Amino acid sequence: MKLEKSCGAVIFAESGGERLYLLEHMQKGHTSLCKGHVEGAETEHETAVREIREETALEVAFLDGFSRTIRYSPCEGCLKDVIFFLARAESMDVTAQPEEVASIEWVPLADALVKLTHLSDRETLLAADRFLNAHPEHTAFRPMRRHDRELTREQCEKLLKDGFDGVLSLYGDGGWPYGVPLSYVYRDGKIFFHGAKSGHKLDALRRENRASFCVVTQDYVIPQQYTTNYRSVIAFGLLREVTDEAEKREALRALALEYAPADTVENREKYIDADINAACVIELTVTRLSGKSRTKL
Repeated sequence: MKLEKSCGAVIFAESGGERLYLLEHMQKGHTSLCKGHVEGAETEHETAVREIREETALEVAFLDGFSRTIRYSPCEGCLKDVIFFLARAESMDVTAQPEEVASIEWVPLADALVKLTHLSDRETLLAADRFLNAHPEHTAFRPMRRHDRELTREQCEKLLKDGFDGVLSLYGDGGWPYGVPLSYVYRDGKIFFHGAKSGHKLDALRRENRASFCVVTQDYVIPQQYTTNYRSVIAFGLLREVTDEAEKREALRALALEYAPADTVENREKYIDADINAACVIELTVTRLSGKSRTKL
């Protein structure tokens, strides 16, 4: 049995806050991800780098932790492995290799899934997109326009600790943004909320676990200057429903201590025992903090 190998990458870029993927419309008529045959003694990674340069003229940065191998039989007596990596393009300026590639375009995930010819490419793209969603540290956030008002991480964490409520922004029904005001507690890089076990909030979380949470700790209007003195922070991160009872109990204790610090241990535990089965606890693991202030902290 003859074994062949090709290597390439799912290539993405971000523009205007949107993640876009590179698709190649090939001269043979199909649409695919960037890939090509291994030449000589090349490593898999070296092949992917060369193919990307030849077919797109892009320089990319490869992300650790993602690779996907597809095996199929292109003809009788032959097996072929295609290894895909994941790479970020800092520039979206491309030049198609005319011998093989008719045109190149950058498209969002939904469009890419429609345009890709082969199911295996669609599955690979979905796997790469899920990987990026699960690792938001690879997402490029826009820099703050007013650097003079930007807060440090320590200052952002102080605002979170000082605040009592904020707005959790989710991907709601029908794609509509859904912002829900919630009380919370911040502990060691995580924000905890509690509420009912059903509803719009949980449905949105199960649809898309990326979210942001905005807290405003000061908003003082200065009418004569048509401005405000404010302090605010936005936490970006991943949501999950806390189902382990011990974790859930600790989160409820933290919330109780935040909002009723003078209560007795006995009374606090009584309420937690009564609420533990009926309540839903949600955890937001913070991956990025963005804070802004027009007053001194």
